[in-house]
Amino acid sequence: DFPDETVKIKLGKKKYIFSHPVKTYLFMGTDKSGNEEGIGEEFQGAMADTLMLVVIDDQEKSYGILQLNRDTITDVPMLLHDGTSYASCEEQLCTAHWYGKDKKACCENTVNTVSKMLGGIPIDGYYALQMEAMPVLNHEVGGVTVTLEDDMTNLDPEMKKGATIKLTDKQAEILLHSRYDMKDDRNTERMRRQRLFLSAFLKIMKERNAQDVNNTIELYDRLREYATEGIDINELTSTLQSMNGYTDKGIITIDGESKIGKDLYDGKEHWEFYMDEESLDSSMHTLYPLVLQKGKK
Repeated sequence: DFPDETVKIKLGKKKYIFSHPVKTYLFMGTDKSGNEEGIGEEFQGAMADTLMLVVIDDQEKSYGILQLNRDTITDVPMLLHDGTSYASCEEQLCTAHWYGKDKKACCENTVNTVSKMLGGIPIDGYYALQMEAMPVLNHEVGGVTVTLEDDMTNLDPEMKKGATIKLTDKQAEILLHSRYDMKDDRNTERMRRQRLFLSAFLKIMKERNAQDVNNTIELYDRLREYATEGIDINELTSTLQSMNGYTDKGIITIDGESKIGKDLYDGKEHWEFYMDEESLDSSMHTLYPLVLQKGKK
């Protein structure tokens, strides 16, 4: 059996252990809201617009993605530039990447925030990509083909609801970024559009990696100017090689309620997302081999 001293997590009032080890990596897409080229006190982290956990289970030979809502209200540590935390407060999850003395510290603060939000789940590494690099992903695979679920003709006349198109790099950016130009500007709707792109993109990369895992490694290298990396390249290569033939559990999201609030403390109204505890529990059980800790409820 997996040893008792393994990591324990708490979901709601229940405490769990893993029946066997898994690997978890946090992928982030950051916006342009900060000043990430600043030095010292001039540095300001951006917000993490996109957050996804990739969970790999080598024993079950499976993997899946947990897409997290950037507007999720959770406890966020507010770091000073010396790395200490002077307080924490209930804010949107995306703001965790605001806090830190540099890009690495911002990523680590986001990792810690996500881990705590999900009951103390261990996260083995991270990878943050500036959102302006997203069209590069589309370009590198020769254009992703999607069937649009929304009318986006106000942004591009070709982007009609129901149209199947091979996205240009600009159209990929529109699909991935657009929110406030849409009739429904909740982030849950943008997340749905992002899943549309990501599912098609990952299908292409999966086919390419089946022929040669170096396809992903080469893409990883080309994106380095846009990225903050917390994953060792050798570890990545080994992981990708072992994942060939694994069962894909798909992209999973946590249900919840979106409502308007003021938790950014700027006097303005913003969308806030509150996770449903039952959906959180179900999502975590889908991705992780959780076993109720003995004597705990």
